Amino acid sequence: MAQGIQFTSFVPISLVGNNSPSPTLAAEIVTGTPISTGAFPGNVFYLTEKQANQLSQVSINSAPLLTCHAGWYMVVKVDASAVAANIVQGAIGAQVAIPTTQAEEMANIPPEAVVTDGATAATASMLGMNPVIFLNAVTPGNFTIVQIAGDSSVCLAASQTTVKGSALLSATPGLANAGGSTALTAANISSVIGLAEEVLITPAGALTLSAAAAASGGSTVYTGTITGGGTNNFVGLRFVISGMSAANNSGPEGFLCTANDTTTLTLSNPIGAAETHAGTATSTNLCRTNVAFPNGII
Repeated sequence: MAQGIQFTSFVPISLVGNNSPSPTLAAEIVTGTPISTGAFPGNVFYLTEKQANQLSQVSINSAPLLTCHAGWYMVVKVDASAVAANIVQGAIGAQVAIPTTQAEEMANIPPEAVVTDGATAATASMLGMNPVIFLNAVTPGNFTIVQIAGDSSVCLAASQTTVKGSALLSATPGLANAGGSTALTAANISSVIGLAEEVLITPAGALTLSAAAAASGGSTVYTGTITGGGTNNFVGLRFVISGMSAANNSGPEGFLCTANDTTTLTLSNPIGAAETHAGTATSTNLCRTNVAFPNGII
């Protein structure tokens, strides 16, 4: 009888923050022995918009939050030779190889389940092989979940402006940072990632904060030097706050920006405390993008 399609019964606790030495994404705390979860490298599963949203409302390993969208996801191993600094939320990577024999396809970890960062893949002329989108930072050699198709959150560059419907290109391997207005030519058509679905302006770098007000109406207003800030031009971005003394004012998972100007940043932090203290606000620079790798090439 012909072999049918293999389905996975794996349901992740969260799509965001998976960075495990175990191929099942879970291990016994003392011995490190993998715990059976139904997950294993090569498992592919589809999530609807509602399912993906729900599974990205929380993160593990203190990873910054991002909103995941409808699409295909895969459990993978990050190649030990990958450059960790290039593996960030929304970065484009690639599968290291594709199976060419039945033995490779049936291996415990098939070739298509091993991925690397975009720069390493480009150097080895592999970036066009089945691109993937990282959902969080991962230690090379560890296992995680990546998105392989669908509606995605892609990392923009600092000071990048996007317009709905504009094409995002990959000028630096692994990051969509060429700008939405770059013309499509024969020279860069292979760098197309997809179409931006949001109008966003990303800050040039970390913003300097000097104080925070007590939370009101589910939000906390942070005061500081909001470089590049205009009237609500950072709305929709998520900011990770660090350096402030009150624990309630910082958050490694980040807070959504709901308003801003050149001196204030209003974030969806419902438990902020009033204080005057230096800190920083760093945007994750993620843009919702209709990923459309032409013929699997970026």
